[in-house]
Amino acid sequence: MKIDLLLTALKDYSNCRIHLAKTAGGSRPLEVLARNDSGWKNWQKYKGGGRERFPEKHIITFAQISGNKFLFGGIFEITDRSGEEYDVELLDVHKDLIGRLVIEYSGDNKRGTAFTYDYIINNSKICELYPTRYRGEVFDSISVINHEYCSLETIVKNELPDWKTALSKVKGVYLLTDQNTGKHYVGSAYGNDGIWGRWSQYIYNYNGGNKELVQLTCEHGEEYFKNNFKFTVLETVGSSATDEEIIQKESLWKEKLMSKSFGYNAN
Repeated sequence: MKIDLLLTALKDYSNCRIHLAKTAGGSRPLEVLARNDSGWKNWQKYKGGGRERFPEKHIITFAQISGNKFLFGGIFEITDRSGEEYDVELLDVHKDLIGRLVIEYSGDNKRGTAFTYDYIINNSKICELYPTRYRGEVFDSISVINHEYCSLETIVKNELPDWKTALSKVKGVYLLTDQNTGKHYVGSAYGNDGIWGRWSQYIYNYNGGNKELVQLTCEHGEEYFKNNFKFTVLETVGSSATDEEIIQKESLWKEKLMSKSFGYNAN
């Protein structure tokens, strides 16, 4: 299917630019689009360096899924370009396709993010249509969890039911890794909401109340935690395990990974 079929409601195709938002550093546009509309709207406000990257009236937006596949994020109109950022408003055009329609880009410019309408039309195609809007990845299994903060934030704040159900039932020992320094933090989850409840605390306050992580966010700010930390599960326990048994397993993992000597565990 050709991508120009998506744009039949726009009267002037020449007065729009395509934004293929790509992953940069710790920011994944796919997670921003999945998480909330206001955050995604903010991604369209950046004007660029010396010249405007969106000189046209409309911005047709897509968020990178992976490689050359991008998810439709809506059509925005630039209402004011006089300030340091654009003022933009989301149009009603094809709102039902936001987070559902996937295109495959085959152009030569793999690093660019802003393209003319004609270039994208000639170098892209519609390849998939999700039945419902993408709100975060589907849960697979505990064993494959190795997620950065931004991905887990989308899952927790959207309260994806498959993830919430699975992680709320699981107790055990988890690992946080600072990808900037390589330091570890080993923790345990044994409350009523299991790992889901414990990890939710990190998503909302960035430190989970842990002494060394509190100090870290005080010194470097919340963005440091958001941009650098990754979550995984080291060990799960059966439903009959006591809190004391889980804490003992936590202590053993601290010794194995030496997270008290070289990581963020204070005790």
